[in-house]
Amino acid sequence: MKNISWLVVSILLVGACSDDKTGVSIPCTDDELYDQVNDVCVPRGVPTPDVGLPDVGETDAGDNTNNTVPDMDVVPDMNQPNPCDRDNDGAEAISCGGDDCDDSAPYLSPLLPEFCDDIDNDCSGVNNDGIDCSFFAHSNDKLYRVDPFAKTIVEETTPMPRGADTLQDIDTHPDGRLFGVSRTGLFRFDEPGNKWVKVGDFGIEVGDPNGMAIDQGGAVLITAGSQTFEVDAETGVATLLGDMGDFYSSGDCVVNKYDTLYMTSKRDMEDDSLISINRETGAGTQIGITGFRKIYGLTFAWGKLWGLNDQGQLITIDLRTGAGTLEQTFEGVRFFGAASTPNR
Repeated sequence: MKNISWLVVSILLVGACSDDKTGVSIPCTDDELYDQVNDVCVPRGVPTPDVGLPDVGETDAGDNTNNTVPDMDVVPDMNQPNPCDRDNDGAEAISCGGDDCDDSAPYLSPLLPEFCDDIDNDCSGVNNDGIDCSFFAHSNDKLYRVDPFAKTIVEETTPMPRGADTLQDIDTHPDGRLFGVSRTGLFRFDEPGNKWVKVGDFGIEVGDPNGMAIDQGGAVLITAGSQTFEVDAETGVATLLGDMGDFYSSGDCVVNKYDTLYMTSKRDMEDDSLISINRETGAGTQIGITGFRKIYGLTFAWGKLWGLNDQGQLITIDLRTGAGTLEQTFEGVRFFGAASTPNR
């Protein structure tokens, strides 16, 4: 079975959710990296000592487990440039016989590792070469890996339940287990048997449970209609957290690294809204209109909130305003849900 074994082993390094346990609370631009310790965006390649990035040889599982961050504690002094190394990133310009592809940008250097973004960080000529920048997404019967930077989609060989047990969303538990939710109850993926097994029924009426997120503590959260539930991962039994008010679950929910719960909400023929949900009361608060409909998948990954809908559209959503931007359309795919992978 392709990739699921890797998921179950590697996910032990980080929490995951439809979202995203290491998702960020603010989006960053392409020339910035997200500092997960201080919850700020910092310029690429020029971190200061307090940004919480590891030294050479260490990996930051909360940022990108495939990337090693170099020791760059000293900010380049652009007022005293070396004629052959104006950005003071340790690599000389091509004009001096070096291989620095942009000697005015310290975040572009052959001495840097690649990061999952739209920039050729290591000056290799290829973006994101040698690293995996994909997350999970699924339709009613197929599991995929989506690379939002390369704008590619690859079908996995993992079988998906059908009929009444068709999964409406999936997510990964901090201990590595992969879970799914259907209208009939909670499911768990059995790796040795290469199949989905039912954990149990909800025990109460939950309506249409079409969104699921698992937080860093392993709490399974489900959005169904205008209500939010918590589900026991060992038994499948659901407990009502509360009513979200004048909102209705469009198709997925997601938590960030602070375990803040977000959801897309639908209303008649209007575009979906991005809302936040109070986990104590279940009450929802609207952030803004996305400009898209039927967003059934959400995931926080690499400094961005990604959405997927039933038209096969990949969307980035501004967490400040809720506004969505179309990134790619995958023809012939109708997304039902999304889930993070360990490398994000």
